[in-house]
Amino acid sequence: MKKLSIFLVLVFSIFLLNTADLVAAPKGTIKVGFTSQPSTFDPHRITGFPMNLHYPLVFDNLVFRDRSGKIIPKLAKSWKNLSKTTVEFKLRKGIKFSNGEDLDAHAVKYSLERIVKWKKYGFKKQSRQIGYFRSLSHVDVVDKYTVHVHSKYPDQFMISPLTSYGAIVPPKYYSSTPHKKLARKPIGSGPYVLKSWKKGEELVYVANPNYWDKRKLFAPKFKKAIVKIIPEPTTRVSALLSGELDLINQVPPQWVGKIKSNPNLDLVSAPSVRTCFVVMIIKKDSPWASAKVRKAMNYAVNKDLIVNTILKGYAKVVATNVGPTSFGYNPDLKPYPYDPELAKNLLAEAGFPNGFEVDLYVPLGRYLGGKEATEAISGMLKKVGVTANVKTPRWGTIVKKSKARWNKGNKPFWWLGCRMDMHLHSEGMYAGQVVSWASWTGFRDKFIDKLAKDARSTIDYKTREKKYQRINRILREDKAPLVFLWQNDQIHAKKKSIKWSARPNSVVLVNEMSR
Repeated sequence: MKKLSIFLVLVFSIFLLNTADLVAAPKGTIKVGFTSQPSTFDPHRITGFPMNLHYPLVFDNLVFRDRSGKIIPKLAKSWKNLSKTTVEFKLRKGIKFSNGEDLDAHAVKYSLERIVKWKKYGFKKQSRQIGYFRSLSHVDVVDKYTVHVHSKYPDQFMISPLTSYGAIVPPKYYSSTPHKKLARKPIGSGPYVLKSWKKGEELVYVANPNYWDKRKLFAPKFKKAIVKIIPEPTTRVSALLSGELDLINQVPPQWVGKIKSNPNLDLVSAPSVRTCFVVMIIKKDSPWASAKVRKAMNYAVNKDLIVNTILKGYAKVVATNVGPTSFGYNPDLKPYPYDPELAKNLLAEAGFPNGFEVDLYVPLGRYLGGKEATEAISGMLKKVGVTANVKTPRWGTIVKKSKARWNKGNKPFWWLGCRMDMHLHSEGMYAGQVVSWASWTGFRDKFIDKLAKDARSTIDYKTREKKYQRINRILREDKAPLVFLWQNDQIHAKKKSIKWSARPNSVVLVNEMSR
């Protein structure tokens, strides 16, 4: 009898150890306030920060990033290089999409090739994500849970974009459903299912009852998540202060003191990989075609003043759009100093002694201190003869008009980059490998393109880093394709009852929150 008791205790102890890390069934509701929403829920069509807040709730990727930025397994339990141009992925078994379809190798092939072979899948325009998969050739199904992903040339960054882009979707549903419906009625294998979406107002997610990850990493903790879209920062903060919301992202610096003094709230601030810059749409008939004009814009902005006053110190001035926490950062480069007289001289040398007039767009509520900082930039440009009329449309409006604006070629607008890897900066912002209207700037330089492609295919980590640092030096000292500004801190706020901490990439994931 004594032996039996010991055996039962041992069995029970093992059971407790094996279940200690398991997540309790989702319960309750969380309400959060975000600044923005994606323009579509088709996970293969767009890029941009809003998708990073919402897509991981509905969809899963082959790989993901942990809080340190390290790439970790997700749908793929492992991967390895078979050659310089082939990566093998082994998939987790037994996973189903929320509509009951099996998640297998065929789903992976369908999903990745749907991006690069867009015409085959009935799209009239190529995906904005295609620039990140420019090297992707095709995917072979080896068996039900094994795929080989082939690239056209050696690509050391084949894995990195898969952490944000290339979500895996159910082939039967996506191949038989009109594109317009897919934009509103997504199906994935993620921790939540999108129940309803009132565009510009509210998204309601319900926990996926059959989610495959039963441990703490990706699984939902709440049965329902209500996401309010509130681009106006004062309204967003007021909703938190009143108790209507449990958490909000992007707290304006001027509200930090109010939140810190509230005994029921926590301020969550942390460094970020995100950098701010003004994009100048470069065409032959625009002022931005001249590097002297572009450099003048950099000298005309007193970045330190904006960081210390408007942003209350929650940012650091940078030399390029690759900050200290991103791969490819060059510590030897110094930010452009504030020198309005030099800016005036450069404008005169470029043929604009009396300046010019442009519109300066900043999407409403999207960036930390965005509207106020843009108005300050406008005032500084005025001092060197450039009239910049500040416009504050929503981000969706800017995206819809991006191609027309690029074709017109003379209007800068505010944009903010968020990338862990230098190659995503280079290809997304100014590499010729990306189509003009998707790269935003229109900047083209064959030598930069060559350097970027060479760096991407370099195997040795240190050598690759030095090559990207060289690109940064050329961009800072010679080309100035952007008005380089600062690297933001991230500032969020939550009720004390909510357990959550910030990620370095500023992505706020509801499935990482608990009470």
